[in-house]
Amino acid sequence: MKVSKTAGIETTETNLLQQLVFRYLPYWPLFVILLICSASIAFLYLKTTIPVYETTATILVKDEKRGLDESKVLESLNLFGIKKIVENEIEVLHSRSIISQVATDVQLYAPVEEKPGIFFLSAYVTSPIIIALEKPESLNEVSRISFRCSADSNVIINNKTYPMNKWVSSPWGNIRFSGNPLYAKTTEKKLFFFSLVSLKRIVSNLQNSLEISPSGKSSTVINIKLKDAVPQRGEAILNALIDDYNKASIYDKNMLASNTLDFVEKRLHLMVNELDSLETGIQKFRTSNGVVDISQQSMQYLQNVGENDQKLSQMNVQLSVLDQIEKYLESKNDQPGLVPSTFGITDPLLSQMLEKLYDSEIQYEKLKKSTAENNPILESIRNEIIKIKPSILENIKNQRRSIEAGRNNLSRTSTRYDSMLNTLPEKERELVEISRQQSIKNSIYSFLLQKREEAALSFNAAVADSRVVDKAESSLNPVSPKKIIVLLIAFVIPFPLLAGLLGLKEMFNRRILFRHEIEEYTVIPVIGELVFDRSKKLLVTDETERTLVTEQFRHLRSTMASQLSKVNGKKIMVTSSISGEGKSFVACNLAITFAQAGKKVVLIEADMYKPKISNVFNLSHETGMSNNLLNEKTDDMMMYTTIHHTSVSKNLFVIPAGVVPDNPAELLMNDKIDVLFKNLENAYDIIIIDAVPVNPVSDTFIISKFADITLFVVRHAVTPKINIQMLDEDLLMQRLKNVDIVFNGIKKRGFATSGYGYTYGYGYTSNIGYGYFEKSKKKKRHDIKS
Repeated sequence: MKVSKTAGIETTETNLLQQLVFRYLPYWPLFVILLICSASIAFLYLKTTIPVYETTATILVKDEKRGLDESKVLESLNLFGIKKIVENEIEVLHSRSIISQVATDVQLYAPVEEKPGIFFLSAYVTSPIIIALEKPESLNEVSRISFRCSADSNVIINNKTYPMNKWVSSPWGNIRFSGNPLYAKTTEKKLFFFSLVSLKRIVSNLQNSLEISPSGKSSTVINIKLKDAVPQRGEAILNALIDDYNKASIYDKNMLASNTLDFVEKRLHLMVNELDSLETGIQKFRTSNGVVDISQQSMQYLQNVGENDQKLSQMNVQLSVLDQIEKYLESKNDQPGLVPSTFGITDPLLSQMLEKLYDSEIQYEKLKKSTAENNPILESIRNEIIKIKPSILENIKNQRRSIEAGRNNLSRTSTRYDSMLNTLPEKERELVEISRQQSIKNSIYSFLLQKREEAALSFNAAVADSRVVDKAESSLNPVSPKKIIVLLIAFVIPFPLLAGLLGLKEMFNRRILFRHEIEEYTVIPVIGELVFDRSKKLLVTDETERTLVTEQFRHLRSTMASQLSKVNGKKIMVTSSISGEGKSFVACNLAITFAQAGKKVVLIEADMYKPKISNVFNLSHETGMSNNLLNEKTDDMMMYTTIHHTSVSKNLFVIPAGVVPDNPAELLMNDKIDVLFKNLENAYDIIIIDAVPVNPVSDTFIISKFADITLFVVRHAVTPKINIQMLDEDLLMQRLKNVDIVFNGIKKRGFATSGYGYTYGYGYTSNIGYGYFEKSKKKKRHDIKS
């Protein structure tokens, strides 16, 4: 009959589940203990662990790669604005300079704690004061200095009183105690502790705690996260971080605007002096020469000359600006500086390239402070700076050639006007010359005033290149520890822990625990199992009882009867690898079960080193097998005098070991033993030999030639694994005939009523019913395949 593939898989899964249940279920009390311990640890962890809250904030950055252009009005006011790159701004927010400023603003270097119980807790909210140092960058670290606040709001440290809101000298430097705005006044007087922590340590910890990332791949929104045990402190840190970041951006703009204003102010001062000098010259000239007005021709001439000279003056200013820019580029040696103003230069390309150079240098310096020199972004910006400079210098040269050409053309025009001037009267010509100079200076002065107002407007209207989307706000519930997850782990962890402990215990055990181990180590079949009997009696088979071990011996009897019929024999030798494995126990009870089945059985106590059988059946030690072999007489009468009838069964007879000889091995090689076994074989249906263990003596191998079947006893938790592993390799074992194994003394596993033999693997005795056997492992696999 065919079985579907799905049914086979379900059967395999069911068997695996059954194995797991049978393997670990007996240890349920241990699991309960582990579960109680795990739950106790989890409860203690939840009680002692300080909860941590998550604080988040969001800012919007003007990224030149991702749009976000300003309106024309705002752009005209923001003359010195710098467009940002989100990735670079994340590095800036993470930079040590910004974080250090945050730590100073929030006084993170001077944390205050309290000790309400066993552990110290932060007193950021509950402390009535906050502590500031005048020079926090040079502080010496100290740990937990106790202090308290007096009734008059002063601070007492080591019996010394310090006033509030004043810089005072202290052992820790100039220090100031001020009121905590978050403190809620109470009448309770507490003892507080403050520590001083170096800014480097604070900055390092804060950099590791901050999580800064863009909200999306193409987004210019930056999310900032921080986990802190005090939500108010987390909010203060993130708000300070955003404020200091914006202040740094505004400071860069103001520095550029200030440089431009300074340049314009100097030029204006120079123009004022020159105009004053010209006006004074005109006044003196008119006074000394009596000139009041000039002719219409002179007015037209002055107008033309004034326009021409104004253009020349503008070109000279442009050339001067170009010279300053060129000098700035050639002398700065790749260091960032304030770019000279480009007013008067009409070429927008030059202004854009200078702005791009300045932006790149500022970004390079910011990243250089917060990243390694071989950072790919840093290398990219450095290469961009190197490429921009030649382009700017080439643009300057081209503009200079163009301006000089125009200036030469205007100079020729001025020469023509000069020739016309020679036709005017001498005095009028001099007045026109002075007036022309005055007109030129007035034009330059007006131009400079316009640029100064533009720079001043930009300076006063400077805004940050980012906008706060969401201010810092902390979560209502702690993000760590999470109670549900901790309790879930506490419930789950006993399972692998129990499995690991049992696995280690069984892995490092050097003795046989499971039937499958016997089957793995040797090809000798296991034909029976015997559970451990707590009564510790050597005879456990009773016709009036139907105990599990009794039924197991009856099952073993059936199996041995079948084996004897196959070899047409009567003799069964029972042995083991070492002493204490229960071979005499097996031999006695197997003999009794055969006798109960109506077979005439003789049990031979061939173990003359440690004889036990005679004591079990209350027989005399004086006569036995050794007497029979030592006696020179070989008649049958002597043999029968050593055979004793037992009170257990009328069909059971025993040949005791007799007097213990000095040389049992040589005695077993006596020829009389052949006669003994021949006579016994003719007189009895079953002959069971209780032989000595195979280690360390060789008696078993001497007597094994008389046995038709060898029953090798392996005892649970007693027989060493190495002894079973060596069975197939031991050449002496090859001399034993028809060897079968019986697994003896199977104890209960764990705290349950089932034993090792039938809780792990296949082919073990069931603990329900009366000694019925399940199929072996190979048989089960065969059934599944069928």
